[in-house]
Amino acid sequence: MLKEALQKGAFVKHCPCSPGSVPCGYFNLNLHSGCPFACSYCILQAYLENKTQGIFYTNWADLEAELEKFLTKNQEVRIGSGELSDSLAYENVRPSAVRVLELFRKFPRTLFEYKTKAIHVQTLLGVKETPGNIVVSWSLNPPRLIRDEERLTPPLSQRLQALAAIQEKGYKIGIHFDPLILFPDWRKHYRELIRRLAAVIRPERVAWWSLGTLRFPAELKKHIFKHRASQLLWGELIQGPDGKYRYFTPQRLELFAFVRDEIKKQLAGEIALYLCMEDAYTWKQILPGMPTDEKSVNRYLYESAARPGK
Repeated sequence: MLKEALQKGAFVKHCPCSPGSVPCGYFNLNLHSGCPFACSYCILQAYLENKTQGIFYTNWADLEAELEKFLTKNQEVRIGSGELSDSLAYENVRPSAVRVLELFRKFPRTLFEYKTKAIHVQTLLGVKETPGNIVVSWSLNPPRLIRDEERLTPPLSQRLQALAAIQEKGYKIGIHFDPLILFPDWRKHYRELIRRLAAVIRPERVAWWSLGTLRFPAELKKHIFKHRASQLLWGELIQGPDGKYRYFTPQRLELFAFVRDEIKKQLAGEIALYLCMEDAYTWKQILPGMPTDEKSVNRYLYESAARPGK
């Protein structure tokens, strides 16, 4: 069920980052909240009173005024709508993607990202002229995890079909391997996922590619236990200084390094990889030579997406 409401707070918010983690300079644009998908690891289960209630904010005049003021003061901005909801999950019943796209035509130096697991891309494919500052990104996992941990979401094959169509239309694309999850035979499954991706994507069209391992606050545990087929607790998790449960550092490094190496091995061309919610030590181990201050990370990702040919 969908409802409308006024956004009483700010539309634009700095992406929250755990204490001690390297921030990437990303901003969230909260246009709606709630999600019809049932991912076992979804923080919205603990954050929203009713996660499945889709709420769309209608005070667009306030949104445009706030956005214009914000973007006048901030340069090289990367901003997206996937924090409190999947960006395209409701697009088949409440189309709004093109309205957002047309809004960002007014701000060509700002990169806007739709983050999704959905396949409702028809409205975006119907746009006559594709703006160069729009990124459409998919969150992906191996089919086994999609089946067990990402309930009610489209299968991998359908997501890849949607991605291929968006890429062919001329949009920049993004990939999010977040969360990476340890489960039996995880190397084989992630290697095969990357193989299937490599058969579809053109590296020069990839704006950025994030890697983030499973992490969750203590209050999410009771929700995870409701998903009886979940394997989220298969790996050994410890509670860190930020209160979130994560894999031991050696396990995270092993997982990151394996996926990084497979991406480099199977995809030709330069891919702008970055880590989500990881400290400077982990960045230096997995992405040596990469800066770990917020401004430099954001500039690297912004310039990757804005590079001619993308």
